[in-house]
Amino acid sequence: MARTMSPEEYLELGKIHYNQKQYERAVEAFTNGIEAATIPSIGLYDHRAASYAKLNDLKSAVKDGREMIKLDKMNVKGYLRTGSVLEKMNKLETAIGIYRYGMKHVSMENKSFKLLRRLHDEFTRKLSPAKAVDPFTVFPPELIEMVISYFTFKDIVNCHRVCKDWRTYLINNSKLWIDLDLSGARKDVSRIFVRNALYRSKYHIERATIHRFKHFDVLLSLATACRDVLTQLEFISGPVNVDRIVEVVQCAQNLKELIYRDNISLDAVAHIMHRGKSLERVEFTSIAASRSDAVWKGKFPKLDTLVLNGPTNGAPRALNTTSLTMQTPALRVLTLTNWSGGGNFSEPLDFSRLSLEKLTLTKYNFQVFPALPPTLTHLILEPAYGLYVPAGQNDNSSPWTRLCWRNILNSHLPALRHLSLSNFVALSPSFFSLLLETRTNDNKDPEVLDCYTLSTMTTLHHLSIRNSTFSADRHHGPFSTEGILGPLRILSPSLQCLTYASMMCSDDDVEELVHPLLNLEAIDLSNTNITGAGVKMLADGLPKLAQLNVDGCSRISSRDAIDYAEKKGIRVSWRMKQTGGGGRKVRYG
Repeated sequence: MARTMSPEEYLELGKIHYNQKQYERAVEAFTNGIEAATIPSIGLYDHRAASYAKLNDLKSAVKDGREMIKLDKMNVKGYLRTGSVLEKMNKLETAIGIYRYGMKHVSMENKSFKLLRRLHDEFTRKLSPAKAVDPFTVFPPELIEMVISYFTFKDIVNCHRVCKDWRTYLINNSKLWIDLDLSGARKDVSRIFVRNALYRSKYHIERATIHRFKHFDVLLSLATACRDVLTQLEFISGPVNVDRIVEVVQCAQNLKELIYRDNISLDAVAHIMHRGKSLERVEFTSIAASRSDAVWKGKFPKLDTLVLNGPTNGAPRALNTTSLTMQTPALRVLTLTNWSGGGNFSEPLDFSRLSLEKLTLTKYNFQVFPALPPTLTHLILEPAYGLYVPAGQNDNSSPWTRLCWRNILNSHLPALRHLSLSNFVALSPSFFSLLLETRTNDNKDPEVLDCYTLSTMTTLHHLSIRNSTFSADRHHGPFSTEGILGPLRILSPSLQCLTYASMMCSDDDVEELVHPLLNLEAIDLSNTNITGAGVKMLADGLPKLAQLNVDGCSRISSRDAIDYAEKKGIRVSWRMKQTGGGGRKVRYG
């Protein structure tokens, strides 16, 4: 039947049928109007969707509602019609999605935008559990405190913005503010925030981490107000004002730990330490280069841990290590990186009078092996330049040789568990034997034990030797009984981690180390001459092996051995060095 009316006339006819509750005839009229129109109007789809809803044909009604949205995403009618039909179909989650989509496209200036948001929030509440309540209002205070104890300071700051009840609870709990941690700050922290935190802690801040905070007057007020309780202070970044930092350290009369991670001069370090008489742990991780050595004004009777990292660029700078260590009688942990001084013939390094437990000298320019205390449990030595180790007292028979040998003789380490050596020249079996197994008598006879026996010594758990060479008279493999690492305290079942990187090591050497090291869990043989056969020997012979590093081992020709080890549950790192040139760079592993 030919259509003789316009879309507008069909719309009016459909409305008449709808008002007379003749919904099927209304659907027919609206359909004729849609088909007669080049571009159907929103009104035709809207009224047909309403008619379908009256006929309980909800799927067709939703389809028309979606057509309305496609025609005009800025018109709120399509979202409202579709959402109302979806509500009748009990598809509230889909309706929420429709309303959310509408709020992205409908202008906030539209009068119906608030209606969209209200319906969205209303449906969201309907989907919430019937008994959903704020946990802060029903949980016991002990349980809430237990949960909040896992929050970081940044989490606490974010949570106190959730609602009024949370804010009130968090602000009134002073224990949550005793650890002022600004390490997560993304922009400069205002003085008001720190003052509020001080007030909320009831002037009882015990630990403070300063980052992106420029107001030293507020920091000084904090140190003064918390002078008896502030024990830990860490600076991550901020303007260097030595005088103000000294004032802060002086005001915090019970300050025990000071960590400074920003650039600072060595003179400033000495000045700060001089004023911090109560300090037990001091770390300066980025000390800038200076023209002269600092003057250490001590003593520091309570200092237990000291970390001084020198400038990362350039040659090691001067540090009066002897003067510093003479004023730290209680020092147990010492780390010095990229320094020079107290390591030459005229003034050798001597730590024997201290009760050190951990000593780390990395990129340190010392020319004579240091005198070490017997209390050491961890020792890491990495000279800035290759350090020659004499094979005996008569080696070259020079004063330098005799001094170096005497320090080795006097540096017996019965409690050592962790040993790391790098950049040594001419290591010998006698060096390891004297250092780890024997304590010579007054006649300096290395064959005579004095005071210690193997049964009273601890065994090594970690051994690392890198970028070093052995004495020319070595005739045995390093892992044999007569070899460099032959002493019983080294190649023992107690050894758990072995690093033997950038050394002369082949499959024959690997075969010798497998049998005595049954409890080895991690091994690093990077940049050595082992092949795939050596990898398989390690995988088969070390039942507890979990990590294996064979980076740069160019004699491993394929992944077969790597896959074999990985099937046994071993994590293997195998990467080849990238070489220069115009060819394609390939990374394996």
